[in-house]
Amino acid sequence: MKMIFAATILFATFARADVTTNTIPTSTNENVISQIKLAHPNVTIFSILPSVTDPEIKTFDYPGGVFVNRDIVVEHKEGLPQDRHELLLWLTGTGGKSIGTVAFSCVAADLGYHVINLNYVDDIPASICRNDNDPNGFEEFRMAIIRGGQSKHITVERSESIENRVIKLLQYLQKIRPRENWGQFLNDDGTIKWESIAVSGQSQGGGHATLIAIKHRVARVICTGSPKDFYQKENIPAAYYKESSATPKNRYFAFNHLQDYTGDTSPEQLLKNLKSLGLYELGSPVNVDAEGYPYHHSRILMTGYPIVDVTGSQSEGSLTAHFSMLNPKNADRWKQVWTYLLTETTP
Repeated sequence: MKMIFAATILFATFARADVTTNTIPTSTNENVISQIKLAHPNVTIFSILPSVTDPEIKTFDYPGGVFVNRDIVVEHKEGLPQDRHELLLWLTGTGGKSIGTVAFSCVAADLGYHVINLNYVDDIPASICRNDNDPNGFEEFRMAIIRGGQSKHITVERSESIENRVIKLLQYLQKIRPRENWGQFLNDDGTIKWESIAVSGQSQGGGHATLIAIKHRVARVICTGSPKDFYQKENIPAAYYKESSATPKNRYFAFNHLQDYTGDTSPEQLLKNLKSLGLYELGSPVNVDAEGYPYHHSRILMTGYPIVDVTGSQSEGSLTAHFSMLNPKNADRWKQVWTYLLTETTP
């Protein structure tokens, strides 16, 4: 599904000797970004091209966002949240560079996370698998993007994979910004230390986050506008939702809209996915428009805001619903929900 928001625009603040500057793109959403920045004055935000971290990365070479509150992770100032020693890895949706993730990422940084918004091979929507006869089609499609490989619908070189992009970016950040300790998220052999990663994402990215958490024990999973992998012919969720999960189910969180039909997956089908994943065992879905924090400690949060006119799966109304959970103009409305998604630990 093609994202309708403008490219992610990032500001940079460089105040320490171990910080290397990068070219920052010109903003087309300066007012929104300025408001976000004012709300998070201690968050350093900058961008890095994937090809700078690895010359073998030749496609989808868009600047990824990096967010860090140095007062927390470097200076360890009193009166602020503690360094979580966790990386929030955000995976965008198909074709996505939404500015909404800047607001969400700033909230995470102010809560003690290191944050990366990653660009990856995301031009083909996972919904291309929805009419396949292969029960493993969704999983094979996603694993080709996550690790590199081939499936019926896509071939991705290892160098272009999500895993390689994360590894090379963390290595690069550790080199140019050592005091922020980005290397803590890699094992001694250079592989990703998944247990220190909170994987998250919107739409296709949320689906990748879900599958990564099934394959690896991660610190947390946060999905918005997802997970949507649903076989339309058979009217059943993707098979991999029922696989044994390396990540405990109480670490999974989803936040979705009641009118989101994008990717030809209805809200009812999305809830079937979450039930297949086992999240209903931790509590029924909670509408955050009617229930307050801590939302009965549910792992499935829903909203009907804003109410939209949906005329089809790719209508403006459905797209608005799909992205509403990240809309930076609603940051004040969602801040408590985002904080819950980022910090809730109650079993």
